[in-house]
Amino acid sequence: MSLFPKVAKNTIVQILGRAGVIFTTIITTALLTRLLGTTGYGNYIFVISVLMFFVTISDWGTSMIFVREASKIESSQSPLFGGALVIRLVSSLVCLVFITLIATIFPLFRPLFIPIEITGLVLILISLKTSLSVVFQTKLRFEFMAMVDVLISILFLIFLLLVFLFARQLINLSTILMLYFFSNLVGIGLSFFWARELANFTYHLDPDLTRKILRESLPTGALLILFSVYNRLDIIILQGMKGPEAVGIYGLAYKVHDNLILGAAYLTGALFPVIAKISVDHTKENPILKEIYRKTFDILFIAAVGILLTVIILAPLIISIIGGPDFSNSVIALRILVFATFIAYFNHLTGYTLIALGKQKVSLSIAIMALFFNLGANILLIPNFSYLAAAFNTIATEGLVFVLTSLYLAKKFDLRPSITFPKTLIEIFKTKGKIF
Repeated sequence: MSLFPKVAKNTIVQILGRAGVIFTTIITTALLTRLLGTTGYGNYIFVISVLMFFVTISDWGTSMIFVREASKIESSQSPLFGGALVIRLVSSLVCLVFITLIATIFPLFRPLFIPIEITGLVLILISLKTSLSVVFQTKLRFEFMAMVDVLISILFLIFLLLVFLFARQLINLSTILMLYFFSNLVGIGLSFFWARELANFTYHLDPDLTRKILRESLPTGALLILFSVYNRLDIIILQGMKGPEAVGIYGLAYKVHDNLILGAAYLTGALFPVIAKISVDHTKENPILKEIYRKTFDILFIAAVGILLTVIILAPLIISIIGGPDFSNSVIALRILVFATFIAYFNHLTGYTLIALGKQKVSLSIAIMALFFNLGANILLIPNFSYLAAAFNTIATEGLVFVLTSLYLAKKFDLRPSITFPKTLIEIFKTKGKIF
């Protein structure tokens, strides 16, 4: 049976969903940048970066391992789905305690104590939503994930517009984050309803199964945290060394970069359960895996080139729309960061493939090297070159990860970066997209 229908459907619905999210996010960001200014928006980016870092910690790689295991053995899905919810709830509550301690103790965080505490509440909701997405990914029903994301973004925009129109004097960072909390609260309710329609949940944790998941997730979680650290490290260092205005300028460009990467995340995420199934044979003689890897690389290359050229040309227009004249310096930052976007497309493929092959420890080792490289480069260069250094360091870090992961996959599994994209492009047209 062709893999195309499910993979294509899940990729397309995610892209369409993300298009809806991006559309509303553009309007939301345009409002936020104009209401908060560069300094206020910089504080917003800083707080959201703290939130996303702890979201990664609370996950600790368990979501990917839950999806991988549930995709392999259908009979174990019920306890896996329930276990995902319980484990993520506990971990998010622990993270909330740590967030409170950090916001209380460290001077860098103390002025933003209330906004950071609100993000702790948002963290719990996002963690539960991510746990429920395990059901949607395993069942290959990505449309539910997309619809929830669109709903949350629309509600956030509506709430923000209502406050802007009728209670503008109340708008501050804490108010904005509370609106984000209520948007996610509605989203988690809808996610739970749909997940229960698709699957049963056993909330009793099987000790053996739980130990296996936690053991498997340790290297994956450490890997994701390391990637999250070096992805957010520049924001933290910029906040400490250059202040919120530099964070605002860089953060707006990075927000565009973050959204553009999601095309690769959706395609590789849709393929991940499929790759996990066919990767039982971890030898070099796995022609189906090689073929999927080659064609996926080609598709990512075509998409990444299109994004690179488009952003280089349209960067001034993009920044003008979402940021306004106060953020004109974000144009150069975006034009630099889009090269990191280009490389990141391939890192999604190599990263997901390594985890599907059970090579989380290899990914962890590479992430540690990338973290220290990124940390050293940012500490060395940001004092003199501010957000421009952060942008160039992001390119260099993505490049380092791509080289190391590609070398390992080529040596151990004969999975190599493809140079056959013209052939794949012709095949896409000939088969009307049915290339898998």
